Amino acid sequence: MRAATISATAFLLAISGGFSSARADSASATCEVREDGKVKKDASGPCTFHQAQGGVDLTLTNGFTHVLSPTDRPNHYKDAKGHKVERAVNGDTQVYKWDDRKIIVSFGAAPAASGSGGVAVDETPSDLKDLVGGKKVGGEVEDEMTRRGWTHGRDQVSGDDVWSYWRKGKQCVVIHLDKARKVETIVGALESSCKE
Repeated sequence: MRAATISATAFLLAISGGFSSARADSASATCEVREDGKVKKDASGPCTFHQAQGGVDLTLTNGFTHVLSPTDRPNHYKDAKGHKVERAVNGDTQVYKWDDRKIIVSFGAAPAASGSGGVAVDETPSDLKDLVGGKKVGGEVEDEMTRRGWTHGRDQVSGDDVWSYWRKGKQCVVIHLDKARKVETIVGALESSCKE
């Protein structure tokens, strides 16, 4: 696979079908693999995204590659075993969802890369760790983040999941809320992710 250097706009056009289906594009990304709601540490981390002729290959940090073939419906795929996979695109993040697992693909940063303001990308800031898996839900989480000096940026919704972006100075974090609006993860993100 060749490493393609393309702008974010061109890349988004490519993944949404704006380029010819014969064109192949690869990009480095960060993948968070979740099975039955739990993060698979050995598979999560730096990954490679490759798209050609409508299909998508995700090569994970453990070396395993998910080969996803397009179906007749946009953003719907089948994996090598014939399982259905649905893709949701949220800005510079894509979520590939099976019945029992999902892979969150984030473009533009490597794991633990230094984010702006000292927040490590894809790492949970130490002062927010107590909120992950805690008792606070929905509006209570928002109230607590505001109390701690964070400002709400935007939300992205995919099915029952919500990704809520918050900033504090030049720091940016994304909070993943499940269908019960409980905090699944809080991770550092690029400063640009918190902008509208």
